[in-house]
Amino acid sequence: MTTPEPHLVFQGAAWKSGLRTLGAIGVLAGAVWMLGSDHESSRYPKTTRDIIAIGCIIWAGWDGILSFVRLCLPPELVLTKEGFSVRDLGKARLMRWEDIQSFELVERRRGNAAGYVLKPEARRRVRGLPRLRAGIDGTIAVSPEESPGYVVKILNDWRRCYAPPS
Repeated sequence: MTTPEPHLVFQGAAWKSGLRTLGAIGVLAGAVWMLGSDHESSRYPKTTRDIIAIGCIIWAGWDGILSFVRLCLPPELVLTKEGFSVRDLGKARLMRWEDIQSFELVERRRGNAAGYVLKPEARRRVRGLPRLRAGIDGTIAVSPEESPGYVVKILNDWRRCYAPPS
């Protein structure tokens, strides 16, 4: 009998996507009501209200669709002994442990996130990753229920455990 490969999955918070979906439905309902309303006591002309309502329908429709898809297919951070990958709306890309120099906590306006720094030789080899500010090569866009600091600690532990010694 073989032992299973080490595997850990962090999933994005479903309640956040559900709340955004409900918010988008509320904005859509208000915009449709605005479009159908013939009430003339407003201080804005009907044309202005229609333009605002159409803008709300476009924005809330797009946000509602993305939120609903994330509710059905939540983003995932998958850790294996080869490396980590983040699956969100698109294809997952495996980042190997030996290519990572460190994981760090990145402070952003909307809250903290887990970020990673690639080794210099890996940075030349890995294409398509724009260098972010403060020396961070990328962030992990999954927002699990755990704090970003805890996720950074777990990622660094897995990197130390499974990356070959340099």
